[in-house]
Amino acid sequence: MTLKEQALEEFKNEHYNEAIDLLEKALSESPNDAEIYYYLGWFNHYRAYDSRPLKGYDNSYSEQIFKYLDKALELDPNYGDAKYFYGAQCSGNAFIAMQNYDADKLNYFYQRAYDKGAYPNWLLEFGKNILMSCDLNAILFAGGNADFDICSYLQLCENFRTDITVVPIGNIDRPWYVRFLKNGLKDGVRKIEVNLTDQQIMDIHPFKWDTTIVSIQVSPLDKKQFGLADDYQLNWEVFPDLFSERMHSKIEGEKAKARTYLSPQRAILLQIVEDNFAERPIYFSNFASPTFYGGLDNYFQYCGLVSKLLPVKTNDSNHAVDESKLETLIFAENLGDYKTIKEKNIPRISGIVMSGYFNAFLYLADIYKESDKKGKLRLLTKIYEEKMKVNFDSEYETQIITELKK
Repeated sequence: MTLKEQALEEFKNEHYNEAIDLLEKALSESPNDAEIYYYLGWFNHYRAYDSRPLKGYDNSYSEQIFKYLDKALELDPNYGDAKYFYGAQCSGNAFIAMQNYDADKLNYFYQRAYDKGAYPNWLLEFGKNILMSCDLNAILFAGGNADFDICSYLQLCENFRTDITVVPIGNIDRPWYVRFLKNGLKDGVRKIEVNLTDQQIMDIHPFKWDTTIVSIQVSPLDKKQFGLADDYQLNWEVFPDLFSERMHSKIEGEKAKARTYLSPQRAILLQIVEDNFAERPIYFSNFASPTFYGGLDNYFQYCGLVSKLLPVKTNDSNHAVDESKLETLIFAENLGDYKTIKEKNIPRISGIVMSGYFNAFLYLADIYKESDKKGKLRLLTKIYEEKMKVNFDSEYETQIITELKK
């Protein structure tokens, strides 16, 4: 087993220091191996951001990560995943800038990621299509780096759809970030309502919780659109998402049961939805883990790359899919740059983007089939063949064609 292979095994076992030491040794034997520099950038990034807090982390450590990735890209300019982690490292620095309300540094790091090639044309197009799928003044919960970073770049550096507040759903368990969203950033990030004091925000922790229905206010416009009573509210059944083996009974005589909790992430999601749903449209990226949604996906309307939170349950209803949003996504000349995905591949996220678009085609095809819109179905297939079938993943692409032609 080579030193590089040993390093990968150590990384899998979460022995990050050992993995990095082995890579440094491998580098002395193979100083022009782009993959070793890539792994050094990735593993050091992971140790700093995705493991426990790293003692001694500062800006010099971040710059060393950039140097590793720069060298990987110098040796292999088309190294897609090195570009991905360059963007991820810029994103990590951008979050530090948010903590300090430093708009200049926030913009700088997203621009730096773009300049290094972390946001190729097909990804820029993807980000624009995500934002354009949302109504005016929306709140959009993003899934992770793939969608949040590109939307942030477009808003901050290209001034595109700045009416939307984009929120990475996995990060709302961080008290400083919740306070940042509450305050917003002038000429940068539009604030959202968070009706908690700063003291409450900084004291966010797991909350004792059993399954409970929370009633959410609905806007007059939504009540009119969906034919709802004046006193109608969205009754969200909020489940606990943290569990312990500690047995507990609330009152004397009650049978003890395992204690359950509401995680900080779900507690803040509940707070944001409760405080904003009647005032602003709320959307969720379709690229997040459903475990983050807390059951709200029962109220989702599929719009292609995003889903809109409606005041009524949508399963097996006429509201399950927004046909017009899918047609806008696919028919409005919004897929011109997708064909560059093969030449500018970023393997860690390219497949997500591909499946996001393909699912939209299949949903729309089902609608056309049920409504016997044969002409539109033929046009849909034609657009797919011309713009999406680029031999990036030939087997998968052929499978989609087969489904469309059925």
